[in-house]
Amino acid sequence: MYGILRSALLGGLISLALGGCFSIHEAQTPGPDRHLLVRNYGWYLFHCIPIACGNAAENPRLGFVSFRDDVTMEKIQKRFMDECWRMGRDPHELTWHTDSSVLFTVPGLAVPIPLPYILTYREIQLSGVLK
Repeated sequence: MYGILRSALLGGLISLALGGCFSIHEAQTPGPDRHLLVRNYGWYLFHCIPIACGNAAENPRLGFVSFRDDVTMEKIQKRFMDECWRMGRDPHELTWHTDSSVLFTVPGLAVPIPLPYILTYREIQLSGVLK
């Protein structure tokens, strides 16, 4: 029993430390248009098993989720279109960016830690002008 509790606690602490981030940013552009950016990132084991990532749910209780893959283009597009619908605007000039790192890198550090394919980072961003 003690071993199970210790493993669950350790998993929770790792998820908090490595937790991903889901964000929606809105900005005014010159004129009546708005700019919208939806972004999510997470950490993966062997580049395929999700460990922790930003929670892309509609009304999340936590800002991150463990062992669920929310860093997908489908989930980002859905949240982007939901936000467009909520604002009553049509999206134009969409751009997207994906980033994937197979070496353990910490955002903000210039030198990766050499643990290839054990712990990897994945990020997706979708932005557009709303008219």
